[in-house]
Amino acid sequence: MANDDENAAPVGNQPTPKSALIQKIQARDTPNPRWSSHFQNKLMTVPKKPIFGSSDTIFTIGSCFAERIRVALTAEGLNVGPPMQDVPMAHDRYRIDRLPARPHSDYFNTFTILQEFERHIGEWDRDPEDYWLAKDPYWGGETAYQDPYRRLILARTPQDLLEANELVDVAIDRGIREASVFFLTMGMAEVFRNKRTGKIACQKPGYSGGAGADETEFYMSTYEENLENMSRVVGIINQVRPGAKIVVTVSPVGLARTFGEDDILVANTEGKSILRVALGALARKYENVTYFPSYEIVMANAPLSFREDDGRHVANWVVSNIVSAFKSAHFISPENA
Repeated sequence: MANDDENAAPVGNQPTPKSALIQKIQARDTPNPRWSSHFQNKLMTVPKKPIFGSSDTIFTIGSCFAERIRVALTAEGLNVGPPMQDVPMAHDRYRIDRLPARPHSDYFNTFTILQEFERHIGEWDRDPEDYWLAKDPYWGGETAYQDPYRRLILARTPQDLLEANELVDVAIDRGIREASVFFLTMGMAEVFRNKRTGKIACQKPGYSGGAGADETEFYMSTYEENLENMSRVVGIINQVRPGAKIVVTVSPVGLARTFGEDDILVANTEGKSILRVALGALARKYENVTYFPSYEIVMANAPLSFREDDGRHVANWVVSNIVSAFKSAHFISPENA
């Protein structure tokens, strides 16, 4: 076995604080199995596994942490989609999350990620009348029309809402068709179910002034359901993009609040644990699925890993380390292609 310090060095473009418990992340053929080595050398290892190269297109979907990874990988010169930046905007008629400023839309749970892939293969057709009535925040009217299944898509009329969703469909479908690598980040086990349709909503009710409080009910999803959801996602990817590689992660960003009966720290731990165990089982089930330990990298250096202003979102130096470790472990350099 290689020595713990062999080729190990601080990673990332931003310096790691000297008080961090993990100072080095090393890509290895054989990961470190000993706690003493980790403790004494402030070291974490990531298994080497060739997954992607500079010619690959990466499709990212998931929580806000997926957006951080997308931005960082794009800055590294990689081709990362879906091409949300290409969605035409008409702010006089509809708004789509944070577009065009931030070309990403959050999917916090495995249910909404699965729904997007089911829509892609025609297993779910959106009902044009399946919308919520929200207070109009933009256009001076009394009512805006909100999509329940995508984050903060609001429109002046049902027809405008349908058009906005169809434009997002085009971007996501193109991203799926062109991708050779899929990067999927799961964030929450707590979900809200649409009482009328049984489908899972994209966001907690009332988020950012939106609707959903009367239309949804809280549901704590199970390990079995999340594993089943992600197994179905993998099956669809294998169907439409044979040979594609899939990377799954758990978002380390904590819940802003819980809707269950436990303290927020207890609820957050349970939810993240459900997702982590499900993704571990998924990676063992499918040869083309790799679990990448971004959650563990963050938590090993908590609370330093999190921004001081909110204690939830991941600090830039940690994201930099994660991307560097990801490339070190999984990037196929031209000379090794």
